[in-house]
Amino acid sequence: MFELRKPIKLSTGEEVKELKFDWEALTFSDLQNANKIKTFITKNVDGSYSPKLDSELRIGIAWVAAMRGDSRLALNDVLKLGLADSLALADETLDSYLIPD
Repeated sequence: MFELRKPIKLSTGEEVKELKFDWEALTFSDLQNANKIKTFITKNVDGSYSPKLDSELRIGIAWVAAMRGDSRLALNDVLKLGLADSLALADETLDSYLIPD
């Protein structure tokens, strides 16, 4: 549980005083929503598509490489990944493809 310093008042009038997390339920599509939230909060819509800076693009690059390596994989299968695996794909793209040793 994460206790909020200031409760959030919902449109229904209810107040949320603490947040409950279900980390294990996160998926790749949640990462897309997280990026939308980040953009909403920071209003940082600069159109940057640099794979070194854009984790979502790095995940996509890794997934395309995985599809090339295993013909059983399909584009939509990426949505079945857990969030931790999705983020690990972003790191793998940097380590193995964009900035190899």
